[in-house]
Amino acid sequence: MAPSLIAVAALVLDGGMWLIESARLQIAADAAANGAGYLLLDSSLQSESASAQTSAFQSVALAEATGAAGTLIGNLTTPIGINVASGWTSVTVTLSSQANSFLAGAVGMSGPTLVATATAGLAPVSACVLALNTSAADAIDVNNMGSVKATGCGIVADSTSSSAIYLNSGTISGQEIEAVGGFSKSNSGSNTVSPTNPTTGASAVANPYASLSPPVAGACDYTNASFTAWQSTPYSFTQAKNVFCGNTTIGGNSTTDTFAPGVYYVVNGNLVFNNADITQAQGVTFVLSGSSPGAFQWTNYSNTYQLSAPTSGATAGILVWQECPTSGSAPANTMAGGSTLQISGAFYAPCGALQMSNNAQLTTASGGSMSVIVNTISAVGSAGISAASDTGASGGASRPHLTQ
Repeated sequence: MAPSLIAVAALVLDGGMWLIESARLQIAADAAANGAGYLLLDSSLQSESASAQTSAFQSVALAEATGAAGTLIGNLTTPIGINVASGWTSVTVTLSSQANSFLAGAVGMSGPTLVATATAGLAPVSACVLALNTSAADAIDVNNMGSVKATGCGIVADSTSSSAIYLNSGTISGQEIEAVGGFSKSNSGSNTVSPTNPTTGASAVANPYASLSPPVAGACDYTNASFTAWQSTPYSFTQAKNVFCGNTTIGGNSTTDTFAPGVYYVVNGNLVFNNADITQAQGVTFVLSGSSPGAFQWTNYSNTYQLSAPTSGATAGILVWQECPTSGSAPANTMAGGSTLQISGAFYAPCGALQMSNNAQLTTASGGSMSVIVNTISAVGSAGISAASDTGASGGASRPHLTQ
């Protein structure tokens, strides 16, 4: 029985190695497809012969794959299989290798042929964190343990400044990190960047809401109102009275607040949530409008609150909409304090900044998506933004992505 036991042991031990080699071969195929995919950006190559295209792809794929060659992925077979889709829209890389045989070779068994396939295609950059200012330095500023994260989408600064995105002792991570200008960071050991080499000199991403106009506010229902006095029942805001003129303050002194679905307007004034206990705000949009729109100001020091935008109508997908003033820039929108605001929808301020500080967190509600599309962005003092697709902006230059 000894030969049989040796053969079984060889299959078990070598089989584990073959699984590892197979996984690493797939990683190599993904890297090869990603590298080859960048040639899709050069439309001039479409006029070349198929053999020239194949040769170009092979050279890039080999460069990507050789770092994982040898015993890590077995004996790599060359030439690498390359298939370019019609219309120059995608490239598929197929890698194969003869798995290494260790103990199995001692009993006359050879390793299997491993195969891994990956496809890369072009897709527009989807930015769920987008700073629209075209010239500002530090248009996206992440400082002092702040963070800006994007899940399934990108972080983009349209600024041409050499420091369009600036990082100092913080975290920036997304599917892509891109700047029309440059990316700069301090020498802080606390910096985290993913991907590690942001794209600079990128094409600008267009404002996805530029063609939209919010509905027009009606007559004032309240003027310079403050909803902060203690009471046993919540302030229940409805569409029957939804126009607030001048500075409006909500929250404080143990009040709770509910908002029926619909659009709420603040005309020529700030909308201030100060220790507001919001227990209901689903399907709502807060529109800061007028010739001199005010700012959205959130200062809560504890708890987690959930708000969501409408899914239909003129403000579909937008939770906070700060309009541009008749002239000049809009005031900065601010969030401070230790609370977490979970939203589904967009925070949209094309002419105003979003300034996060003092541990405030703006995150994506469970099961939803969230985007921040504003003039400039800052996250400092352990404050953070955690956006997620698919409410993001599209329309910039295409980039290669793995599709399979």
